[in-house]
Amino acid sequence: MQKMQRGYFFSRLLDKKAHYPFSGQIDLTHRCNLDCIHCFYKDSRIVSSKSGVKELTTQEWKKILDELQQAGCLNLCLSGGDPLMRKDFLEIYAYAKAKGFMITLFTNGQALTPKLINYFLKSPPFSIEITLNGITKKTYESITRVPGSFRKVMQTIRRLKEKNLPLVLKSNCLKQNQHEIGRIKAFTEKLFTGLSKKRYRFKYDDMILPGYNRGQARCDYRLNFQELLALRKQDPDIWEEYQKILNCKLPRRLGRKREFLYHCNAWMQQFHINPYGRLKFCDLSDKFSVDLKTTSFREGFYQVFPQVLKEKFKTKSKCKDCPLRPICYYCPARAYLETGDEEAPVPYYCQLAKATYKEMRKS
Repeated sequence: MQKMQRGYFFSRLLDKKAHYPFSGQIDLTHRCNLDCIHCFYKDSRIVSSKSGVKELTTQEWKKILDELQQAGCLNLCLSGGDPLMRKDFLEIYAYAKAKGFMITLFTNGQALTPKLINYFLKSPPFSIEITLNGITKKTYESITRVPGSFRKVMQTIRRLKEKNLPLVLKSNCLKQNQHEIGRIKAFTEKLFTGLSKKRYRFKYDDMILPGYNRGQARCDYRLNFQELLALRKQDPDIWEEYQKILNCKLPRRLGRKREFLYHCNAWMQQFHINPYGRLKFCDLSDKFSVDLKTTSFREGFYQVFPQVLKEKFKTKSKCKDCPLRPICYYCPARAYLETGDEEAPVPYYCQLAKATYKEMRKS
């Protein structure tokens, strides 16, 4: 049988106009063995601890996995916090594999023991994605705030490479590590020398979010436009990718009428489940979410999620008619995290959109 690239396979399989649960992310826990300065879930851990909300049990997760399989989900991401913090991780992982899901594992690599690695050799996930936010001990541990964590993650990365397990490295772009993003990508390329370049081995995320309860302190680590520009120039591939964006034409209109609040349609084929069993159309929002302990997955996905389509602007928000909205980071969920108001402009996003448009005009 001829082998097919995953991207091509999915593009043939996925009908973007259809509404079905093609891909999902489940956060098994918000607990973590690092204390990263920019952590999105830190507030969630504090709130759940004070309120006494408990994570789903092993059996509750298995019941949800049964529902996901019956609903036709194919792609499943196991995330956190760090999912390896759960003592029953292997039991949940093995159950999901037996159900036939293509599994991606998000981890910081700190708890990837030789025992786990040996298990993955027998039953590998589709991909193991490890966050590497520094290529030096000083930078990495200034972000994780855990002594010895750099040595551990580098040891894990080399073990996974030696065992030829499907590894992807990724970075968040912060003021603390902006000077090392290019070096992290170069390290990744050197690590995978001789392997196919058709598959992405490095990813980066240039957006830092305030987190639950609008923890604005995290926003202090964000990069301004000039810093983002300098970061992109560190690597020819990243710069080329950015130039392609600049050379795109600005859409004259959005996909939906401007009075509608939500323009993202990711919920049509994607979903998110938090550690407490909350099924959400978006990781950043609790609107139109349901408790899977009392509501079926199908009801939440097919009956509750579509309510997003009916939401309209209730104010004279500048974002409603802004011509730069197609290239802006603004979305109602992000706006709420930043300001407490879904319809409010976010000054940082406005600045980035205006600066990007200037660069587009130059190009």
